[in-house]
Amino acid sequence: MTQVKKIYWADKLGAISAFLCILHCLSVPTLLTLGINFLNNPVVAILFILIAFISIFKVTKKRLKESISIFMWISFFGFVISIIFEEKAPLFEYTMFLFSISIILGHIYNMRYCLK
Repeated sequence: MTQVKKIYWADKLGAISAFLCILHCLSVPTLLTLGINFLNNPVVAILFILIAFISIFKVTKKRLKESISIFMWISFFGFVISIIFEEKAPLFEYTMFLFSISIILGHIYNMRYCLK
């Protein structure tokens, strides 16, 4: 009987929340022009940061390749810095997407690594 390693719930949560974060960031400008501004609340950004932190912390606490762990933490801190400085320069809006995609890829890679 072959044993399959368990996919961590934190990987699933992290990948899904980072994807939702990207959708949120893409949809907010359109919704603001329509007069819907409740999504532009800083609480939403803090919620995405908190979910990303919890999911990355839980995943990297387990046995994990060191390179994946470093990649995910760099992606997280880059994401946080991009959110903090998003209003200062347009560059940070793009890096925010880049780091969100990096978080998704890190979680997906870890899920595939756990299955091997």
